[in-house]
Amino acid sequence: MLKMTGIFHVAAAALLACSWHGAHAQAYPAKPVRIIVPYGTGSATDALARLIAQKMSDSVGQQVVVDNQPGANGIPASAAVAKAPPDGYTLIMIAANHVVNASLYSKLPYDTLKDFKPVLRVAFAPFILTVHPSLPANNLRELLALAKSRPGELNYASPSNGSPAHLATELLKTQTGVNMTHIPYKAAAQAQADVIGGQVPVMFIVAAAAIPQIKAGRLRALGVTTLERLAQIPEVPTIDEAGIKGFEVISWIGFAGPAGLPADIVSKLGGEFTRIVQQPENTERIKGLGLEISLMQAEPFAAYMAKEQARWSEVVKRAGARLD
Repeated sequence: MLKMTGIFHVAAAALLACSWHGAHAQAYPAKPVRIIVPYGTGSATDALARLIAQKMSDSVGQQVVVDNQPGANGIPASAAVAKAPPDGYTLIMIAANHVVNASLYSKLPYDTLKDFKPVLRVAFAPFILTVHPSLPANNLRELLALAKSRPGELNYASPSNGSPAHLATELLKTQTGVNMTHIPYKAAAQAQADVIGGQVPVMFIVAAAAIPQIKAGRLRALGVTTLERLAQIPEVPTIDEAGIKGFEVISWIGFAGPAGLPADIVSKLGGEFTRIVQQPENTERIKGLGLEISLMQAEPFAAYMAKEQARWSEVVKRAGARLD
């Protein structure tokens, strides 16, 4: 009897240690969890956050709410999370601009790396280098030759200074030696409309927005910014394949919390987010948002963020982009 009792206790302890729903695990979350999204409703980032929040609410027995705090390139939202208690009840869904901000602004009210604890990178949005069909460039080689023959005369659009589309073009310019002139807009939709209308001939456009226009013949695709071709337009080469080796620009999306977030909570959150994203019906919904799922757990995500910040710091410096 004593032997059987011992086995029972060992088995019970193992079960509780492994289960999110065990008595010990129920210590977190014991109240609603808030996910701050530094973008407005309707964006792909917002939709992804709401999908995960809804599924997590169902599985953990606590309300997980999305709190949209758009504006100022995400700085006020990030500052709020940096100052929040590191108890797992205030999280943020960050994107690539989180680390780029460190170079775009001379001073931030937080350190983009030290004041945050990465939890999980979930997905990314790829971009496509597009041109208006009237431009005499059917591939990247021809675009670069045209730009070199008319230095500074070829214009390119972007949603704003320091946006991924802006920095992607500056990276391309740096790696190829071409000189094109930046035409910044106040919104992506306006910039894209002018490229489709032919007012500005070149732009890196997020894939989800570009693909319908490419298939309709209103834009020509010259290359995708991932290292692998996109399944939706497999005929379009990567920019790496087209000759600019190692060229990659993605707008990644992930979860983070305040620095000091306990390791066990980071592990629980990372495991739960991963489980949700990998469910087939959720995977399809995420792909429908124009996002590519690309999971990266806490430690490699932290290293990736540091690498991205250093990489874009050099691009921003060469571009002379400032948002102060």
